[in-house]
Amino acid sequence: MKRRLPPLNAIRAFEAAARLQSISDAADELSVTPTAVSHQIRHLETLLDIKLFERSGRNITLTDQGARMLPDITRGMDCLAAAFEETYGNIDANSVNISTTREFARYWLQPRLGQFYEAFPQMTLNIYASEGVADMSGSEIDVAIRYGAKPPDGSEEIALYQEYYVAAVSNSLLQPGRAARIEMLTKQRLIEVRWENSALTAPSWKAWFTAAGRDGFETYRRMSFDAYNLAFDALKRGHGAALLSRTIVNSSEFEDSLVQLEGPQLPGYHYRVLRSPSAMRKRAVRQFVDWISEAARG
Repeated sequence: MKRRLPPLNAIRAFEAAARLQSISDAADELSVTPTAVSHQIRHLETLLDIKLFERSGRNITLTDQGARMLPDITRGMDCLAAAFEETYGNIDANSVNISTTREFARYWLQPRLGQFYEAFPQMTLNIYASEGVADMSGSEIDVAIRYGAKPPDGSEEIALYQEYYVAAVSNSLLQPGRAARIEMLTKQRLIEVRWENSALTAPSWKAWFTAAGRDGFETYRRMSFDAYNLAFDALKRGHGAALLSRTIVNSSEFEDSLVQLEGPQLPGYHYRVLRSPSAMRKRAVRQFVDWISEAARG
């Protein structure tokens, strides 16, 4: 059966503009001018005799027909990219592009890279750390390690582990022979970190006191930061206690400087792995996913 396909440049222009919801962003991705992208989209609309976008000034919105077409076209472009990927040489075939949070990259993944490279010396991991959610469609990201709700049963996402939060202080605040208890912080403060991702609920000291069955939360002085590095500095200076993930507290970077206070562990969200459709054809991606799944269980 003879394939009836519009020009590839027109398809690429439509897919990029629809996925990014921007003519100018599509032009940047395709290394052409916005005028060229607009011309290719209008050419495609003329060939198909349908309207793909509603236009209002510089803003574009997919029509119903355009929205129905986009998922299949994006999958098709991903398949094309995967088909040609091996021709780019062993560097690409043996590399994995990973998007994850800064906390996970620094305190969980980074300390284990030596183990990974010992097992897979021919491979290269490229890590892109951000609190934002990476767009897996049409990007170069192979694997995203995300923090959020546990993936439902039957999902293609792979659950790594659930995070928990504990109260931690600098060991400089400890007195010989005395247990690490919240009562010793009569002159210090309760430190909280405001998360960059507002869609997730950060652990709170009020919840910690409630879980501990303790009164007197209101009597403690408090302070908050919008970045973990500032909270860590306050901890090191002995300003108080902070609610930190077990990933941080148990990391090699803090094992000699932080002490967990007696008290509850607050349940957090889950780390899970999501793979792009095209990346699953890469042997290196499958090896990395198998390795990180096993490492998380250990």
